[in-house]
Amino acid sequence: MSKSKWFVANNKAQKNKDIINVIPNFKLWFSKSYYLESKVHTPAFGISLSWLKWNYYLTIQKNK
Repeated sequence: MSKSKWFVANNKAQKNKDIINVIPNFKLWFSKSYYLESKVHTPAFGISLSWLKWNYYLTIQKNK
């Protein structure tokens, strides 16, 4: 039985130059087939928060 580990694929905050989100946005998502750097698709989930000119993204992905 092979144990696959989950890892943080994306964890960053950024500032928008041209977009202002007046209403705060929260998105929670899951994908059975998300692109991994090794050219395979694995399960992943994440959250996204946006408000005013700021965005935060967190993606956790399964490693093959």
